[in-house]
Amino acid sequence: MKTRLITSGIGIVLALAIIILGSFFNIIITIALSLISVILCGEYLSARKLNKDIKLFVTCLFFALIIPLMSYMKEPFDRYRFVPFYLFVLTMCVFSVVFHRTFRMDDMMFTLAGVSLITVCISLLNVIVWTDAGAASDTGSKHTAFWIIFCLGIPWLADSGAYFAGSYFGKHKLCPNISPNKTVEGAIGGILTGTLSALLIGLIFKLIYGDVTIYYGVLVLVAFINSIISIFGDLTFSVIKRSCKIKDFGSIMPGHGGLLDRFDSVLLCVPVVYIFSQTFYFIM
Repeated sequence: MKTRLITSGIGIVLALAIIILGSFFNIIITIALSLISVILCGEYLSARKLNKDIKLFVTCLFFALIIPLMSYMKEPFDRYRFVPFYLFVLTMCVFSVVFHRTFRMDDMMFTLAGVSLITVCISLLNVIVWTDAGAASDTGSKHTAFWIIFCLGIPWLADSGAYFAGSYFGKHKLCPNISPNKTVEGAIGGILTGTLSALLIGLIFKLIYGDVTIYYGVLVLVAFINSIISIFGDLTFSVIKRSCKIKDFGSIMPGHGGLLDRFDSVLLCVPVVYIFSQTFYFIM
C-alpha cells in the first residue's frame, strides 16, 4: 500500500507539471503523449514476447512515436495525419509476406490490432487537447487541463468507484472467468461514480476558469457512456493478459504494474470524447 501511494503521488505531481506546462506549450503534451504511446506499445508487445523480434519491436515503437507526433500537424498539413498510420499498416503487411516463415499470422494480427488501437486513441487524445475541440477551433486549446482530466479522470474514477463498491457490496460476479474480483455491484458503483464525477469536474473548472460555460448535460452523458465503455476496455485487456499468461503488462509503476494497466480502461473512451466534442460544446 505504501509503495502504491508513493507511486501515485509521484505520478500526480508529474502529470500536473505536464498539464501546467502544456497549457502554455501544447508541444509538451504532444511529446508526453507520444512517449506514453511508445511505452504502452512496448508493454503490449512484450506481453506476447514479441519484443524478442527486434525488427518488429523497433518498427512498432517507431510508429508508436511518430503517429501521435504527426497528429499535431495543423493546416494545411493536417490532411496528412493518416499517412503514418497507413505506413504502419502497410509495413505490417510487408512483414507478413517477407517474413512469413517466422512472423506468424496470429502474431501479426495481435500486433496490428493492439498497436493500432493504442496509437490511434492516443493521437485522438492529442487532437482533443491541442485544439479547442468543443468549439472545433484550430487556434489551440484554451482548456488543456480540462480535456486531459476529463478524458483520463472519468475512466480512472469509475475504476476506483467500482473497486470500493465491489469491496463493500459485491456479491454477484461480473465475469468470473476473466476477472474473478469484479462484481455487478462494483460495475454499477463504477458507472455511478464516473457519471457523477463529471459534474464535479465541471464545477471545479467553473471555479478555476470563472467566466466559462459548462454544458453539464453533455458531460454527464459522455461520462455515463465512458464509464460503461471503460469496463469493457479493462476486461478486454484482462483477456489479453490471461491469454499471454501474465498478471501485469509491466512494472514501470511499482505497486500498480505497467502503464498499460492504468490506460487499458482509458483507450476506448477517448474516441467517444472526440466524437462528442466535434458535435457538442463541452466547455466555452
